[in-house]
Amino acid sequence: MAESGCLLKCFSSEFEDFLKRRAQCKEFKKPGQRVLLKQSSKLRNGDFVVPSVLTKAAFPDRAHLQSFLSSEEVTVALQGFSLPIQHIDTTDDGRLCLKLFRPQTFHKILSNVTKLGSNYGCLQSAGDRVALVNSVPQNCQNSAHDGGQSLVQLRGELVSAHVAALLRARGFVVHEVRSSMQEQHEEDFWNLLCNRTHVCVLETDSNSGTRELLLKAAAESKYKISSTEDRRHLTNDDTKACRTLEDDGLNSGEKLTKQEEVVMLDLKRFIEDNSIQTGKEGYDPNLKTATILEGQQPTRLLEEVIICLQSSLDSAKTKAPVVVHVASHGRAFHSQLVDMTWRMLTPHKVTATQTHLVYNSVAARKSVSTSEQLTAYDFWRLRHSQMREASVLKYGDEVKGPGWDATITAMTAAAVQFELLFTSCQHIAKLDLSIKESGEGPQDNKGGAFILYNCARLATLFKHYQEAVQAGVYPELPDISAVDFSLLKEEEEWALLFNYILPYRELVQGTVVDVNKTRAKIHTHQVCSFLITLSRDLSSYYGRVRVLLEPRAHLLPVMFARLHLMKGIQQVMHNGLSLLGIHPITQM
Repeated sequence: MAESGCLLKCFSSEFEDFLKRRAQCKEFKKPGQRVLLKQSSKLRNGDFVVPSVLTKAAFPDRAHLQSFLSSEEVTVALQGFSLPIQHIDTTDDGRLCLKLFRPQTFHKILSNVTKLGSNYGCLQSAGDRVALVNSVPQNCQNSAHDGGQSLVQLRGELVSAHVAALLRARGFVVHEVRSSMQEQHEEDFWNLLCNRTHVCVLETDSNSGTRELLLKAAAESKYKISSTEDRRHLTNDDTKACRTLEDDGLNSGEKLTKQEEVVMLDLKRFIEDNSIQTGKEGYDPNLKTATILEGQQPTRLLEEVIICLQSSLDSAKTKAPVVVHVASHGRAFHSQLVDMTWRMLTPHKVTATQTHLVYNSVAARKSVSTSEQLTAYDFWRLRHSQMREASVLKYGDEVKGPGWDATITAMTAAAVQFELLFTSCQHIAKLDLSIKESGEGPQDNKGGAFILYNCARLATLFKHYQEAVQAGVYPELPDISAVDFSLLKEEEEWALLFNYILPYRELVQGTVVDVNKTRAKIHTHQVCSFLITLSRDLSSYYGRVRVLLEPRAHLLPVMFARLHLMKGIQQVMHNGLSLLGIHPITQM
């Protein structure tokens, strides 16, 4: 399994401590301020910098700084960092520049990727952190009017699946809350897009005793609103449906349903009694009441609470889970109703941290209205036809048969997923639905397909290499310990390692910022953005630099170094796609 630390974060912390111990002024930075900044361009001038403001604050006397940097103490200290530093220097504008020793860094990072494989970027799970991802279902009345699943629903499914994968990468044991209440999808395209291979899905019905437990809790709750006296502070809308039925002497839960046609909980008083934060960073201040029983039946709200509680009991045997409610903007209020009702009716021994991630709607670009009328299947068909047309334009009559059908379907799935996940989930996902005369869709809609194309290029590269090995043209790829990475002279090669392979782990770990507050902070768009940028730089490098060289003795060491670099890039791309539930293709 993956190691627990992020190398970049560790290196930054080590250098900050090193600088602080030797600085003339110990209090040279504000709390939480980063000292070491990673560069992303012009890497010949240095890989990391300390801003001039901090450098001057730490070393007011420039002569003292120069003397310190040239001392033997610094030379010795540089050998002990997580990343090998070649030298530290100052610039004309007063910044400190750090340059890494590239051959050693290539070897260290690529060896780590080889060792960890598909776990590169993930934290090791000890099994003690459990997360439940509750995908709050859309309103059934709203989802059926157009005869198919909406794009908002599809976006919600993709966001929920990606959140589960990101939590798993953070070391959580992840379960998804699924029940018969949620719609079942028979369409092949839906099942292809909403791949759930990374999580354990809890199929929960509500007949395991949890129902009776919550009905009993409702009957005994001091926040139960049932009598006319109790309802005096409520509005007419809250009370107009409340009637009293005859008591026929059943058990506590059944007695409750027979006595009162409508039973509500006083959320407002519960929130006040427990000093629960409301407002922008807390719960909606309009949470007043929750209707949990109508006649003899639990409401849909209470059924959802029963399912969540049972899932919590099933999944977390020793420690309370983190529950992430993933809801559309239109269902965010309902999501908080589920949360608050769960809090009020759950026994104290079954506590859980609950947080909410809200995703926005989907709209056509150049349109102010959302794309509710365009079903997910309509959108899929549009992109699939555009992907097939683009393939025919590029490859001609070759585009035929089951192999090409599978490739076009995979690329369409990736394109759709990237379009709906590339934008931060808090913002509206704007889709370009225009059709050019050629039938080809806009280029910026093909981020996912472009990434799969680059995956296929790498797969083909290694396939050709292995075929040449079997034919006796090339020797077997040597172990990474025997590779001379000082032969990688191209600046693009260093940029691929430094800007993508090295920071990948920190990027993945940084996607889940906070799941301990009311509003979850999870960056569901960052992996997509990372993979698209990586693919662009890889394509530029691959189109300019030959990896497979002539089988001459003096060229083989360079080829081996480049192949190991490409293996590292391939592994990072596969790991990133795995977080999105996308399988890489091996050929075009």
